[in-house]
Amino acid sequence: MRKPRRYLAIGALSAALASLVAYAAQPSLQRALSTPHAAAAATDRPQSLSPARPNTARPPVGNPIPLPPLPPLPGTPTREEVGDPDSFGRPLKWLGVTQADIHLSEDCSLPEHQYEGSHCEQTLPAQTTSFSFHDTASITLPGNAAHSLLCYWFSPYIGLAYVNPGAEPVTASLVYRPRLTIESEVLRDPSLVDPSTGQPFGGRLSTAMTSGEQLNATLLGSEQRYETQRDSNVCIAGFLTRRNLVEGYGLTETQAEQVFRKPMTIRLDVSGSARYIPEASLTFGLRIVGD
Repeated sequence: MRKPRRYLAIGALSAALASLVAYAAQPSLQRALSTPHAAAAATDRPQSLSPARPNTARPPVGNPIPLPPLPPLPGTPTREEVGDPDSFGRPLKWLGVTQADIHLSEDCSLPEHQYEGSHCEQTLPAQTTSFSFHDTASITLPGNAAHSLLCYWFSPYIGLAYVNPGAEPVTASLVYRPRLTIESEVLRDPSLVDPSTGQPFGGRLSTAMTSGEQLNATLLGSEQRYETQRDSNVCIAGFLTRRNLVEGYGLTETQAEQVFRKPMTIRLDVSGSARYIPEASLTFGLRIVGD
């Protein structure tokens, strides 16, 4: 009988070792649930447990290094800095182009002087001929076409015939002076007075251009000559600006702003004189630009 009891003891010991190995192989969660408190807590959770998400939080680091302060945003420059702060940094706008044709001739009834848009002045041999033409070309701008500045590009193309009918040398000359007339409903205010005339504007003001020119040529006795002249120039300060309307023409800031907010018409006037030039063709290209 002793021999079977020894075998039973060995078998019981083997079963206990197998149970211990199986328990050690169970997941940690199952082992945790085997405790009384963990098992009680597990009864309150859903039966299907999702896997735990990894902790993605970054570990704390030291204090961040402070960055240097950003420089302040640039503001509008002053008049002393750029001369014209109203138009500073604004894009150029193309606001129209036109052409004026003027003729000086011994016979203004010739067919070449009769086409539309032509202005002709009859010349006299060996005498000074004066001419003055109004509204030789025009451009009408809608309201808000420009912000604070209007400027011109002016391109004259001139053909001249010089003649000296006498025996002695003479000096032939051509002088032309373009001007611009600006028409605006804002200038109809009877309280606004043109400082150049002392009278109300009456809806328009006139401004000179820096594109005037005088051409001279020395002619020998009985000499005849033909030549062409071509040139182009642009304004610098602008022929119409808000600042000039206030400082030069006496408008208020609000009135000057309204001139640019309302439609306006710009007309080209040309005056001048010619001597020993019986025939001349003056073509003036005018382009308006603004800000």
